[in-house]
Amino acid sequence: MTAPTIEFVNHASVLIRHGTVGLLSDPWYFGPAFHKGWSLLIETPDAEIRDVLDRTTHIWLSHEHPDHFSVPFFRRYGDILRERGIPVLFQRIDDRRVADFLLGQKIAVQEIDFKRPFTVADGFSVTCLKDEFYDSALSIRAGDTHILNLNDCAVATRQRAEEIRRAVGTCDILLTQFSYAAWKGGPENTAWREEAARQKLDNMAVQMVVMKPRVTIPFASFVAFSNEKNVYLNDAANTPDVVMENFRTAESRIVPMKPGDVFDCAPDVAIDTAQTERALAFWRAVFAQMPDMPLQKFETQDVATLEQSFTTYTRRVFANNNATMMRLFQRISPIRVFQPVVIRLDDLGRTFRVDIAKPEFVETDEPADLSMHSESLWFMFTNTFGFDTLLVNGCLEEQQIGGFAKAAKGLTIENLNNLGIAFGPGLLFHGKIIRIFFERLIAVSRRMGKGRA
Repeated sequence: MTAPTIEFVNHASVLIRHGTVGLLSDPWYFGPAFHKGWSLLIETPDAEIRDVLDRTTHIWLSHEHPDHFSVPFFRRYGDILRERGIPVLFQRIDDRRVADFLLGQKIAVQEIDFKRPFTVADGFSVTCLKDEFYDSALSIRAGDTHILNLNDCAVATRQRAEEIRRAVGTCDILLTQFSYAAWKGGPENTAWREEAARQKLDNMAVQMVVMKPRVTIPFASFVAFSNEKNVYLNDAANTPDVVMENFRTAESRIVPMKPGDVFDCAPDVAIDTAQTERALAFWRAVFAQMPDMPLQKFETQDVATLEQSFTTYTRRVFANNNATMMRLFQRISPIRVFQPVVIRLDDLGRTFRVDIAKPEFVETDEPADLSMHSESLWFMFTNTFGFDTLLVNGCLEEQQIGGFAKAAKGLTIENLNNLGIAFGPGLLFHGKIIRIFFERLIAVSRRMGKGRA
């Protein structure tokens, strides 16, 4: 049997074909993501999407972030998936939001267990690996070829890379993210963004050394911060040219791809250098147009709307957590969780004190911890994934040292709830998750400090 091929579609989406199988990953092809915060650098036309789906037998979703799990895609093309019986492969986890949505759309779902090979067809199997809170990687064995899709996974250390190698072995082809994809603010904190961009290249280097891929395909970073509140975050993003230059002498060959490009995984097939150059030229032109892209804008939400959404928010929080324990920890915890957060709403020109444990949402003249648009605060109150979205879309700013850390130690409670973890006595059984959370929080706080130095 011939070796598999990898067709790049867009952002984190590739179509891996081998034998009778066409496995499509993370189809986000149009529209914004992360609450008016991100846009694709280039959208995929309808005709091309339909053509890709004609060759697709299975879809794999890495995680629930909207640049990987695109609800508009499944609503627009659900009829095709239902008619052709195309199932979605997804990690088996306690959080049922993705699976339940798809099942509600009458789209077939195949949940796959972590670290257990799942046979898709003869000669084609996949193994899903959990990463941190909700992400996952996919090891694909197609014939004699091993393809490892790391997408956004936080594989930043040799230790973590070796854990993956022990689980699935080294790989022939590596697909991995190549630039930062979250708030690295504010506008003056260019040093943090430059450090984050450099860190992504360092992550790639670690992955390549440990996993020993013959070829590395940089992907999952073909996006722009596209709101008038966050557009400055694009200033230090890595481009395919930067990646190519950084790894020009690496043992693993870097193969950037543009939409529609196909890579033949056979080891005896020479890399198409002309295709590589065309891909680099394509993305060079696309990145050059980024300053001229139309920017998304928020709509002001009045105070009455915010008050109503805060009431809904706190009811939801108290329904899923131990309110008495939250209030107790607010008073006695040495790490000062659930402290009131003061938020400046720059479009309203007003400042509010948000205390979820009390609960209380009142106007104040205290110095602000954070600033944001009123629609961002409304979105955070309205959605269980609101604070996570705000962090990724970057439409917030820290107004005083420690402001972000204070907010994160309270307003992220629904991130834990989405993982099936309630704030209550049972929290003690989730030490690893809590450790990862605070490690990230400390890292962000240190980098904010460096930006002010």
